[in-house]
Amino acid sequence: MPEDATRRLLKQFGIAFTDFEDQTRIALEQLGALGSSLHSPAAALALTEKWLKTNGEVMARWMEVTQLLVETQAEAQAEFLRVIGAARGAAK
Repeated sequence: MPEDATRRLLKQFGIAFTDFEDQTRIALEQLGALGSSLHSPAAALALTEKWLKTNGEVMARWMEVTQLLVETQAEAQAEFLRVIGAARGAAK
């Protein structure tokens, strides 16, 4: 059933997004705690690397959701146009 696949995809996106929100908050808090002098560039790089991976994951999931939406819209549009065309043909 397509709806199950859609629910699963949206759940995966929701998890990726909340992970992204959490990682963003944590990274910004920890970077702020390091101070403007950044005494530990390695720590800043590690935080940035983890954030970039989380960001990549949420973007990949968002693209999957977007692709599904566009495909679903295109299929529905084609079907609406088919039905309208058939109705116009029958009305002649």
